[in-house]
Amino acid sequence: MRLHRFFIESNIDKEKINTSSSEGLLHQMKSVFRFHDGIQFILFNGQAVDYVCEVVSLTRKELVFRVLETREVKRYSACNLSLAFSLIKKDNVEWVIQKGTELGVSEFIPLVSERSEKKGFNMDRAKRIVIEACEQSGRAEIPKIRETTTLADFLAGDEGKVVVLHTEGEAFNARLLDAERGDKVVACIGPEGGWSEKEIALFGEKGASFVTLPTPVLRAETAAIATAALFLVR
Repeated sequence: MRLHRFFIESNIDKEKINTSSSEGLLHQMKSVFRFHDGIQFILFNGQAVDYVCEVVSLTRKELVFRVLETREVKRYSACNLSLAFSLIKKDNVEWVIQKGTELGVSEFIPLVSERSEKKGFNMDRAKRIVIEACEQSGRAEIPKIRETTTLADFLAGDEGKVVVLHTEGEAFNARLLDAERGDKVVACIGPEGGWSEKEIALFGEKGASFVTLPTPVLRAETAAIATAALFLVR
């Protein structure tokens, strides 16, 4: 049976957890999953290692456990992909972050563009979604979520290879994927209605590559996940 995985922010150097640092985790183990002595589970803290553990004792205030085994967790893909996306409706943003985490996206960059549907989102909730997606998928590294920024400020930064989805770009093909293997790539997904002419010019000044997917017209959230899958699932 597959073991439950739990993320904790602290170092896993002491075989004890109490409510002062992990109240939510203890509640989940005790009241939701009804763990008891002898139950095995996995802890990870974002450092590419899974700790296979066993419950020694568990109360509402404290978990005592022993580490049975450590397992190195390798990256899903050689591509270091950041996903920059124009803000869309709340539920769709959360869906992009959840599925992107499962696929192996390294970083999410929410953008405010001229045609954005929203100007912000719930960062705390987004971080919880990322952690839950890592717990569920077996991923050990926690992707970063940047604070919302404008497209101009984003492009002014020192980014990697910028790839922009655009209806008039060149066809997305295997040669592009091979060229980016092992490199940092920032895939940029526009809002419903696409990027404005001014924004296309800004990307051009940055030296970005413009590509189009070999698909029918996709919704923004679908395009984000399709692009992530093309880069990462190979």
